Amino acid sequence: MATEALSDPTYVPSSADMGEEKWIDVDGVRTRYFDQGSGEPVVFIHGAQMGAGDGASSAKTWALNFPVLKEWHNVIAFDKLGQGYTDNPKSEADYTMHAIVQHAIGFLDALGKKPYHLVGHSRGGYIVTRITMERPDLVKSCVCVSSGTLSPGSTRTSLVHKDAPEPRLSRESIRWYCERYSYNPKIVTEDWLDGCMAIAATERNKIAVKTMAQEKVKRNFAAQLFNQRNETHRWLLSQGMPCPTLVVWGFDDPAADIENGLMLVDIFMRKQRRTEVRIFNRSGHFVMREHPAAFNRLVDTYIKAQSTPTNA
Repeated sequence: MATEALSDPTYVPSSADMGEEKWIDVDGVRTRYFDQGSGEPVVFIHGAQMGAGDGASSAKTWALNFPVLKEWHNVIAFDKLGQGYTDNPKSEADYTMHAIVQHAIGFLDALGKKPYHLVGHSRGGYIVTRITMERPDLVKSCVCVSSGTLSPGSTRTSLVHKDAPEPRLSRESIRWYCERYSYNPKIVTEDWLDGCMAIAATERNKIAVKTMAQEKVKRNFAAQLFNQRNETHRWLLSQGMPCPTLVVWGFDDPAADIENGLMLVDIFMRKQRRTEVRIFNRSGHFVMREHPAAFNRLVDTYIKAQSTPTNA
């Protein structure tokens, strides 16, 4: 990708290659990941959760960032539990955000490259914060991007999903969802949709969708996440993040409200003085895809700053 293209704020790139997919066993869960470049390890964690009816998120969410940042860092991205091409949870009881977090921790342990710089988008932002809370030894710095899951207040996701086209997980439906989440619908490229459709068509994903559609599974997922999110907020207010933290948000995010994002910033700043904030104007939920050049520069600069001895 040309340097001038990265500097042009009007440039809308197509997805780039993330290299050869790799596989690792995480406590009996076959997990897909990508690993390129050299330097300090930077792990990208995508959003959503297993069995989602509005799309098929995976490590490829970072396809506009990964190939650029590998030039300066050891970039790593993996498919979360029950998403992409990673195995589903072993039982219905593991269809929870807690199990997703534990799988992510297991992945980081299995990879054996700690400490990591963690970058999490949406529900991935909750996950990187929760990892930092439970296993601070794994984390050197944390970047939380557009995490309505983590922020206080109510989400507007149900409004965003209103009048979604049927059938769910059709190409038309996934396109509609991605465009609704974006300020600029032109970022929803055909290759992005191709990847989502390939995942949605797998038997693994069909099983996850069917499982998450069960009322008892949905209730358990929501109740546990509600309790653990409150626990995370209490921890942030009483203990605070033990590492430098960057909060990134899209001003025009239709689901993760900017006002909720600012409340989250307030929570981070109370105990962690090394908290920084970057708000992208004219950006929806997928900040890293709507403004890839600026996002890549931001992450590159931030990681380098946290890697110097003076910030240790």
